[in-house]
Formats: sequence, C-alpha cells, structure tokens
Amino acid sequence: MAGIGTAHLRDADDRVLVRVENLVVEFPAKGGQKVQAVSDISFDILDGETLGMVGESGCGKSTTGRAMLQLPPPTSGSVRLDDVELTALSGDDLRKIRPKLQMIFQDPISSLNERRTVYDVVSEGLKIWDWPSADIPRRVSELLEAVGLDPQAVKDRYPRSFSGGQCQRICIARALVLDPKVVICDEPVSALDVSVQAQILNLLRDMRERYGVTLVFITHDLGVVKNISDRIIVMYLGRICEVATPDDLFATPAHPYTRLLMESVPRIETDGPDEERQALPPAELPSPMNPPSGCRFRTRCEFKQEICETTIPELVEVTPGHFTACHFPVLDDPIPLR
Repeated sequence: MAGIGTAHLRDADDRVLVRVENLVVEFPAKGGQKVQAVSDISFDILDGETLGMVGESGCGKSTTGRAMLQLPPPTSGSVRLDDVELTALSGDDLRKIRPKLQMIFQDPISSLNERRTVYDVVSEGLKIWDWPSADIPRRVSELLEAVGLDPQAVKDRYPRSFSGGQCQRICIARALVLDPKVVICDEPVSALDVSVQAQILNLLRDMRERYGVTLVFITHDLGVVKNISDRIIVMYLGRICEVATPDDLFATPAHPYTRLLMESVPRIETDGPDEERQALPPAELPSPMNPPSGCRFRTRCEFKQEICETTIPELVEVTPGHFTACHFPVLDDPIPLR
C-alpha cells in the first residue's frame, strides 16, 4: 500500500527505536464490512522519548498502540523494534521479544488479578522468564519501592485493598520489572482522581529517567499530553493529522482538527465570554466502516474545498519537525499557550 506521508525523523543524532510504516488495522463487521480502525499511518519513536498520541474516542490511538505490540497483529504494515520486524514474528519468536514491550492499561483495578497478591502480580514475569529464584524478591522490592510503595507493607495484600492510584503504581511496577525498552501507556490516568493524576504522571516521568524506558502515552486529555510528551501525534478517524513538539503544537496548530480540539477545552473566562472562540462542529463522527473520501475531517471542517473530497492529504513538514496532513494548513494564526 502506498504511504500517505511519513513523520520520519532525519536528525542523525536521534536514534530511532521504533519505526512504524504503513500501519493498517481493520476488523470484520456485519455484512462483510470492515471497520477501518487505523489507515496507513507511519511514524518514528526515538529512544528514550515520550511520544504522546491524542484524539477523540474512536480515532484509532489505542488500536495503534496495541497493534505495535501485535495485540492483535495489524492487517498490514511494518513495526520494527531496533532491527526486528515484529509483524514477521509468531509463536516462540514473538514470545521471546515480549519482555521488551509492555503495557499499562486504563483501568488499573480491573487489570490486576484480584485473587493474586501484589508480590505474585509483580513477580509473575520474572518467574516466566526463569530469573534466579534468589533474585526475584530483591527485584520485586526494588520496583515496588521505586513506584512509591512499601514492599513489606503491600507485597502480601490483594488489589482490592488499594486505591486506584495505588493499583496503577502496582501496574507500573509490573510493566517495568522485566526492564522493557518500550511501554505503551493506554489512558493510564483517565480512571484516576484529578488529585492523583499528577502523581502518576510525575512517577512515569521519573521511571523514564531512572530506567531509560521509552513511553508511548495515549490519551484524550490535551493538558495531560502537553505536560508529559516530547512529541505529540494527533489522530482522527484512523489517520494522523499532525505531529509536533508540545510547544509548537499548542502555539501554532496547523490542522483545523487540532485547532478545534484545543478550542473545545473548557476554561474559566475571566474577562467575559470569548466571542472569537470557536465551537466544535457537530460531534457526530463518520462511521469507520464507511469513512469520507479524501480528507476524513472534511465533513466537519469549515475550510473544506473540492480537493478535500477527492484527494487524501499527505503528511508533510510545514516547519522543522512540525508535520500536518491538510490541503489548507493554518500557519499564520497562532493560539496563545495556556
């Protein structure tokens, strides 16, 4: 399949850890139809960075993260970790690379086995991968302490006795215990109280620095993704709309969808109503089983023209390191950083 533009990095000083090319994920639906969850996207992830992925529900960001882990394998395309093509692996070959790729799920409580103690949960991977028995307690204690829990106080307790924030700390310890290269964080703070979210975000940032892990942070919260990411991918209906650093993206969003997302964020108006503030067009998303031709955002875009109906916009670099997929990007109307 021909690519629709690629946000590949070209700085020789940056080491690409993961390269995704022409990724397609489709699911069968009734009547022989297919749900086009992810449609021909390409991007790089640098070693040691936090790559944010943001967009409305149903945009394909979580499906992209799971497809990178081969859960399930993508319909087509390439996912390379270092020099290993993950889509070509299966069986024992795929199993052997699992320790390098871990995931933190949205709901920390339901992602833990309520019948197993904290020690059992965190140590399971070590036992599966035949760590020396004498080293397992030390490693479990190290990780529990690193995520802010007292190993002796929590190791023999069950998940039901912990808060959501504490359960997420246990999930982070479980994800890091095998020293992975990449951790996919799928909405890891959306199920937590606001007062706890900042603690978990700071913990993830600390764990990245301490263990040298690369993070893919998936969220629908623009404020969260801005504060934790080194670069941000904006997705809409299975395609990438924009890729940029947080400062560039929030100061000068080039894609109309990105701009409207930012304008939709609730905020306190201190000087009366903002008459110039835009409202999102009707939020009814087109069906992923029958997405619009050309630009998929055109049915909600105030700038659409005839070319938007017939031609898929390529992801092109509009300023250094800032990519957008739009026939008419907005490049001269900055939005003040908040």
